[in-house]
Amino acid sequence: MFKAAIRVNKLSTIAQLRGASLHAQRHDETGKSRVRDDAEPGFGLAWSKAENDRDYLAAFKAHKSELGAGERKGSPLCLQAICVVSPEWVEKAGNLHDPDNPHNRQLFDQAKAWAESWGGEGSVIATRLDLDEKGGAVVDVLISPVRESRGKPVISTNKALREVKEATGERNEYSALQTSWADWCRENLDAEIIRGTRKEITQRQHLSPETYGAVMDKARESVRAPSQGLWEAIRDTDLSERDTEALSDLLMLKGEIAHHKAQGRSYEPPEGALALHRVGGDVHTDPWPLINAVRSGAERVYEAAHRFGMGLRANMDDRYEAGRDLFPSLSDRMHLAAVVAKCGAFMARIEASVKNVLRSDVPQIEERTCWPQEAGAEVERHERNLGLTAPAVREETSIERDIDEINRDDPERDRGHSHGR
Repeated sequence: MFKAAIRVNKLSTIAQLRGASLHAQRHDETGKSRVRDDAEPGFGLAWSKAENDRDYLAAFKAHKSELGAGERKGSPLCLQAICVVSPEWVEKAGNLHDPDNPHNRQLFDQAKAWAESWGGEGSVIATRLDLDEKGGAVVDVLISPVRESRGKPVISTNKALREVKEATGERNEYSALQTSWADWCRENLDAEIIRGTRKEITQRQHLSPETYGAVMDKARESVRAPSQGLWEAIRDTDLSERDTEALSDLLMLKGEIAHHKAQGRSYEPPEGALALHRVGGDVHTDPWPLINAVRSGAERVYEAAHRFGMGLRANMDDRYEAGRDLFPSLSDRMHLAAVVAKCGAFMARIEASVKNVLRSDVPQIEERTCWPQEAGAEVERHERNLGLTAPAVREETSIERDIDEINRDDPERDRGHSHGR
């Protein structure tokens, strides 16, 4: 039995189309890093409406000219569908990276045919099946559906998505695409292909080069079956005490990665031995036994990641190369980096909270002054890279707005307020 899965991204600006082109042509660092050592960069199957099959901006312009279509201000220009089947299905007919493998050709052709079955004839502006990466069985399809509005052709991804939802009866457009793709594969590729894990597809307004590989890896994970011999291997292997501890830490980190993938921004570090609301004492109480008890769960994750070379500072360069040996999936490494940052921020927050509980009669301690100080900023950066939060968007608190209003009326008061702290 094989699986089919899909991931969808909305491209809303010319800059995003240009960025997708650079990645397809392997001009960006992320694209270069994913090429196999023995492969030619850009090797694979590709087609577009432009002369250069990997120039998506030119293909989009040709598409608009061909159909005479206009755009709605602020609306997506096209959808990027990442269409996946189990690599084992491709390997049934030959090498995973062979362009002459008939299953590669069928997958490439049917992904385009599927997209136009609901996007409309001529709605696909480009397709690509990379054969230069370690993985395979993934087709990128750029779809720019055109619908009539007030008698004129207009690009409308939202209307096309609503039509898919109505046709499949699914609860949302992205589940509808998942079902539609799986049904198409079963009817046109192999009757043994089934729908991948039912999970809402992440809706991203922007897919940066740093996160593109993560989405690809995540899509592939949806069609990979877990190792059947995992438990047998653990059961039958003699492990030293040190190896057992390392394995325990590794499985714990994998569990936290899974939690973060499922919960996203709502992820919370594991609980400690003591709940914060049970902390009590006075100014003479040593805060550290209480701090350590409350944050013990998060600290275990934080320290385990550090021992495996995946500490807070390991992925500050946005390349997410640290930990590749133990976590070959870029998606896993990005989520683990976010987990470590969340645990670090939680540790700092607990230190400040416990100390403030015990010494409420003195100025409050701010968590940004507690170790690790840079954790909060790292949480924001990793969530932004994963597409979980919009870049450079931060709402002022009501207190900050009040202070700004006061300062505009009385600049001297700001200096007085600062001295008072």
